[in-house]
Amino acid sequence: MTKYITLSNSGCLLPFLIIFNLFFGKLIFGSVGLWLGVEAFLILIFIVKIRLIFSRFIRQFNDQKQNLNFPGQKLPPGGKVIDIQGQEVQDEKAS
Repeated sequence: MTKYITLSNSGCLLPFLIIFNLFFGKLIFGSVGLWLGVEAFLILIFIVKIRLIFSRFIRQFNDQKQNLNFPGQKLPPGGKVIDIQGQEVQDEKAS
């Protein structure tokens, strides 16, 4: 089963909150320390989310490279080979 990466859950809400807090956070929170703390927390969440997305991309591309069946590539032990007609091909083992 192939895993597909969807970016639909990332959206633009987090960058919007970071920018909104940057301009209007001092008015909302009143305290400079709380305002900067919330800003730092939002940026930290954004960085973690970006790293997670990139690690998923890298993992997906590495899985696709490993799944390519080049001539001479060894199949995993005990794996079944199915030909184009959908029949199992028996692998003859050389002694």
